[in-house]
Amino acid sequence: MNSEKIMAFDLGSPGRRFSIIHRLSLIYLSGPLSESGISKGKIPYLMKILTSPGIVQEDLTNHLCLDRAATARALQSLEDNGFIRREEDPGDRRRKKVYPTAKAERLQGEMVDMLKAHNDVLLSGLDAAEQTLLMSLLDRVIDNLHRGLGRPLPEDGE
Repeated sequence: MNSEKIMAFDLGSPGRRFSIIHRLSLIYLSGPLSESGISKGKIPYLMKILTSPGIVQEDLTNHLCLDRAATARALQSLEDNGFIRREEDPGDRRRKKVYPTAKAERLQGEMVDMLKAHNDVLLSGLDAAEQTLLMSLLDRVIDNLHRGLGRPLPEDGE
């Protein structure tokens, strides 16, 4: 494939755009909570744990579409820094339930405010109808990837 075809492919690639959005978002989110000891990569874990106290570690992994090892490392870091605690599931000792600590709960408002500001930046310049359409299209793209990977579609609209 010659360089012109590669460039044309790259310019028309939705994956390239998603990748740029992801990298720019990580830069945007990199500072606000760092002094609290929460890195940008831990935010999705902590937000889900805060909204679903007692979530099973494996369910958290599946919810975030990450691998078990990444989840284990992130949870170990959050636990070491006092943001979460893990307990054995009394019904199945192999399963671990994850709970936020008071330290995490105190940061919840700050995290939501930071993520809301990020969303406002992402959606600035789009009217309400465009925002609704964008969210709907993104949900369809996510569903397409779940199907392409042979994974069940999320039940909770993620």
